[in-house]
Amino acid sequence: MNQLKKFYFAIAFCIFHLATVEGDGALISTHPQHSYADTENIGNLEETLRNMLSNQDKYSFSRGWWDWDRLRQRYVDSERKDENSLRILRGVFRGLIIDWHTKLEAKGEDDLMYILFTTNSGNKTTRNADEGRKLVRDLHGGGYHGGWGSACRIRIYEELVRQNMLTPEEKELFKKIVHQSLQPQFLDFTKGSQQADNHSFGNGGGVALALKLFPNAPQAKEARDWLDRIWANLADYGDWTEWNYYPYGPIFLHGMLDIAEATGRINTDHALINAIGQRCLGFIHGGGIRGNPNCGSQVRKDLSQVYADPWNMGYYNVETSSRDGNFWYRMAQHYKDPEYLWAAEQVALGGRPPDGNVPAEYQAAYNKRFAWFVKHDIEPKLPASSSKIGLLSAFKHKIKERVYLNSGREPEKPFAAFFLYDKKDKHLDNVAGYLYEYSINGVKLLHTSGKYNNVYSDKKLKGGGTGEESLDSLLVLHKRHPFPIHPDRQGDERDFKRIDFAKHLPDLAKAENNSSGDSFGQFGFKDFFGPRSQWIRRVILTAEGYLIVADEYKGDESLGADYLAGPIWHLAKVEGKTTGLQAKNWFAAPAIDRSWWQKKEIGVTVYIHDDSNLKFGSVQQSQSQDVAPNTTVFAYRPITAGKPELFLSILVPHCLAKCPDTVVRNIKSVIKQSRTFITSIYGVQVIIESNGGWYVER
Repeated sequence: MNQLKKFYFAIAFCIFHLATVEGDGALISTHPQHSYADTENIGNLEETLRNMLSNQDKYSFSRGWWDWDRLRQRYVDSERKDENSLRILRGVFRGLIIDWHTKLEAKGEDDLMYILFTTNSGNKTTRNADEGRKLVRDLHGGGYHGGWGSACRIRIYEELVRQNMLTPEEKELFKKIVHQSLQPQFLDFTKGSQQADNHSFGNGGGVALALKLFPNAPQAKEARDWLDRIWANLADYGDWTEWNYYPYGPIFLHGMLDIAEATGRINTDHALINAIGQRCLGFIHGGGIRGNPNCGSQVRKDLSQVYADPWNMGYYNVETSSRDGNFWYRMAQHYKDPEYLWAAEQVALGGRPPDGNVPAEYQAAYNKRFAWFVKHDIEPKLPASSSKIGLLSAFKHKIKERVYLNSGREPEKPFAAFFLYDKKDKHLDNVAGYLYEYSINGVKLLHTSGKYNNVYSDKKLKGGGTGEESLDSLLVLHKRHPFPIHPDRQGDERDFKRIDFAKHLPDLAKAENNSSGDSFGQFGFKDFFGPRSQWIRRVILTAEGYLIVADEYKGDESLGADYLAGPIWHLAKVEGKTTGLQAKNWFAAPAIDRSWWQKKEIGVTVYIHDDSNLKFGSVQQSQSQDVAPNTTVFAYRPITAGKPELFLSILVPHCLAKCPDTVVRNIKSVIKQSRTFITSIYGVQVIIESNGGWYVER
């Protein structure tokens, strides 16, 4: 070793030692930076990061590589001019792959290292290896989810090789590690997920890229057959069926692109990929807030970090927010589609206000995040939109999955969405038939059902969920229980549930607009809280944002006179406000979330038509850990089996400066014997008929 090299190593060691004293994690957390083009002494930083990373006890093989891969992407998209960034990537690769292997080799455990994933038996922290040894998660590899970061690792390796940044010995060692990772001692490709989901596709991207670079690796045929199986499952169905969009959506969607790029399907199967892209595009509107079935998606309260580092910090306070933005980035880039770029801006930065004017820090963050598109003169384009039935597997099975009500996705326009899919999935619970988003002009007025809405460990709820009554829907409950507290799985045969019972009636699904910008939707379920029972919901969303919800429920004779029913809604929790039964037939609360640009204090009043038999009240419950605290408000009364039971809810958004009493005084409602619902709100008359006819007059 020459004297100059010794000097650099001494400097690197001193920096490393100082950082160790102060905490390696704190320094590592400041990387990757957006660019290293102006970094002095890049060699010292490269070695320091290399040493810090390699000397950690553990490092996330599943999630820890996503940020580094986006640094690689910035390097590539800036025409590969920032050599300093490439050197940082080399330091990361050497620290977390080359040196990590050396560290394990010193312990006699180098043969336990794998950089893809493993199907070996075990749990979240350890998996079984040969001779009674254990594979420790984030030490030897990443466990079953370890492949989530594998495509990132291999893309970085591919770029380093392309730029002649690795020695022949390092390339040979990486090949050895990849070959080892594909051995049967880690992977049985007949085990684990064999269908299209975040497990298989999240792991599959790394496998596909490994086979592209090392086509003669062990189990190459078995691995390709597995990739063909999971892709065929996606193609045959024409979609994938997971509804916890955060965090699982971006994991699956990136995996889809990773596999497609590595196998050439990105072009040959572009119709399938874009069909899935278009379905996901339908989840997004321009209001800067978002609802999702079975997962929360709250706006970050402090956006300073988003503006400072828009590549690695997303607008929504969810686990994979930045990855979601990058999925849309990749789609927009590959297919040169400005609507995908619009989606990328919405989830990365929150989108623009109605007047289009944004502060300097927003525009700077946009230019930083989307520099490639700015350079290529590609601007975001708002997708055309109107009320519709959203389809799952749009080109094959055409399953009616959602009802979208809107007259456009501009930021100021009202938007409502209902979820219809009725089949249980491991990432879907009892969300069939509920309103999962109601928003207007940059505010979300009702809650979103969370990831742990109705998730159980044996018979007990976990994750803070509350079960059947946690949805904005109609609830039917045995009268021995205090409405709306459903016993869920701790009940008996008298306690009907949606899950595995309620069946969507697709022929009733309807969504349309009139020429004035009003929207109408309809859907129905059979076996809804009881065999042979039927529920039909008809809804009008006016251009002003008023939401009028007419429910018709007919219970089977077997229900007798033992049940209560009524609508339930979830409003923002108001600190200090008491809950319980009340005489008033209305409730008021501020919005539950707001966009970055909406500075007005906006709330909602929920008015429920009083038929003189209803009781009204509210209850404070726990909530799924990924959603904001909310208060359940409700109305209920005894129902008669075999008789149509009618309920009418009217939701009116308004500035909080306007007293809710004033709003209520301007609402009139009637339910006629003909099962016609008539409402007047500030002079806007809304009529909903039992045959599906509807009218809005001003």
